[in-house]
Amino acid sequence: MTCATSTIKFLAFLMNIFCCIAGALMLSASAYTLVQFNATDSIKIPCIMGVVLGGLLFGTTIVGCCGTIRESPRTILIYVIFLLLLLGAQIAVIFVLPIDFNKLAKETIQNAWNRQLSESSMDHYQIRYDCCGKNGPNDYIDSGLSIPTSCYLNRKPSIPNDLYTSGCVEMLTKAFVSAARIEVISDWTLVGVEGVTIIVACILGITFKNMERRRYY
Repeated sequence: MTCATSTIKFLAFLMNIFCCIAGALMLSASAYTLVQFNATDSIKIPCIMGVVLGGLLFGTTIVGCCGTIRESPRTILIYVIFLLLLLGAQIAVIFVLPIDFNKLAKETIQNAWNRQLSESSMDHYQIRYDCCGKNGPNDYIDSGLSIPTSCYLNRKPSIPNDLYTSGCVEMLTKAFVSAARIEVISDWTLVGVEGVTIIVACILGITFKNMERRRYY
């Protein structure tokens, strides 16, 4: 085996490891998001697709490793086809099923508000995001509820000026804007990693094919 072939094999293994890690992260992050946000409508389908595609990507890397170890051009070809299909599916999900973070924020706070009477579930969001109610403190007043201490800075209702005036939907939406940027970067980074992996796998497959032909001479 030439030095060039060994280098390509090493690079193929390295890209396989990156894809394997990326697939595991996609699967676990999508599953965690589904549980964390109680599978709300705005994230249900995108996250389910993330779990499926992440699992398939994780499994596909096994095919790539087997093809590299066996130096089988046919196995590498199957691997490339699988990766191309996954790459196309991921790009389709990015464009067709983007997460609506504004809708997610509204659904998350609405679910918390619906549980407020029995669980004080708004406290978590009001403390973390310095907000009060869905759209402001008047939500409590209009619903005949007392404003909780979590709506006040330093949790001191005795100081009226410490009352948060921003609603939690607004503040959570702003927080999700940063998450949306990170998601876009991670999505396209994964697409780039898979694209490079496909190119390396194609070169490796051609190399193995040429080696196979030389055996007959």
